[in-house]
Amino acid sequence: MKRIILGLRLLVNLTLAAMFFLFASVQFNDPDPLIWVLAYSLTAVLSLLFLWRLIAEKLKWVYLGIALVMFIGSFLQFPPTWEGFGAEMKTENNELARESIGLLLCGLVLLIQFATIKPYDSGSASNTN
Repeated sequence: MKRIILGLRLLVNLTLAAMFFLFASVQFNDPDPLIWVLAYSLTAVLSLLFLWRLIAEKLKWVYLGIALVMFIGSFLQFPPTWEGFGAEMKTENNELARESIGLLLCGLVLLIQFATIKPYDSGSASNTN
């Protein structure tokens, strides 16, 4: 059972990392790419680091701090008038909605990772469980 959980943890976090790196890669044509590339890339890197319990435990409060920053950013980016995401970028509100939800997604992933970081057991045979 432990191997199944470890396998799922590996699969989920590698998938999250790939997804967020993909999100970062499509931000270069955005009017303000730096902030979005950094937000998505940081979430991707932390998803990879989460696989190593010793590193994740040392960075536990970093996960929470960055998650809170992402939630605050999501709140601040929320459009004044909800017009949905739009199939095309027709209005500024569509852009703000997408940015807001992107930050919310980053924050949720990091918050879940923070909540599931367990203390490292030095007697454990592997540091990835």
